[in-house]
Amino acid sequence: MRISPIQTYTPPKFQGNNRRVTDKSGALLYKTTTYFFRNDLDWDKFINLLVTKYKNTGKVNLINHTCSNGPEAYSIIMKLITRLGASAEKFFPVQARDINPDNILSAQNGGGMGINNEDLYRINYYTKNNINSFLNFQPARTPDYQLAVVPKPILKNRVQFSQGDIFQDIENMPDKNTVLLCRNFWQYLKENECGLLAEKLSRKIDNTSLVVLGEYDINQSSAPKYLAKYGFIPVDSPYVYSKST
Repeated sequence: MRISPIQTYTPPKFQGNNRRVTDKSGALLYKTTTYFFRNDLDWDKFINLLVTKYKNTGKVNLINHTCSNGPEAYSIIMKLITRLGASAEKFFPVQARDINPDNILSAQNGGGMGINNEDLYRINYYTKNNINSFLNFQPARTPDYQLAVVPKPILKNRVQFSQGDIFQDIENMPDKNTVLLCRNFWQYLKENECGLLAEKLSRKIDNTSLVVLGEYDINQSSAPKYLAKYGFIPVDSPYVYSKST
């Protein structure tokens, strides 16, 4: 069964995102774990790849699927602005989508996102100690986090959040100059769904585009096998793929 937005809990006013979403029987559908600059991706190498590949491209379509409540989309924006300044605008707005309606509602409301000391270190590192240019601080509402951060307009104005199912959204996705982050959810798909998703991506995009996976996709799903079957090869890292020429 494909990932479903059906939930059995009362939607929380969460500041972070580390939850289990279950069906009516209590069976796990998926987890919504997310945090800033998730360390399964080499962010410096990834951003350098984008800068190089799209150096002469006027507009890049940056899509963050399974975006949860926003930390990964905001991470991309912060890193691109830190690296490129005003030249980063061709990557914006980031289209951030998630099948879970509570995640999108939280992201659209721009509420606080819980962080711990490791998150704080990563954000400061990748923004070159300019975290205050991008985020405001507030007390954490749950004991899971040391504090919470709220995106400033420089971030909020460069992302558009909407609910979406990747299997359906592929049909309307631009086929050229698209960077699709679809990370750490393939392990929740059935075997045939992994193959179907890889096939849909292969039919839709060309070699001007990139598909970005996560550690769990590589180690706990059939995503690499099916991406290889349908003509994708790793580019610069095991997590970033492009159509073979």
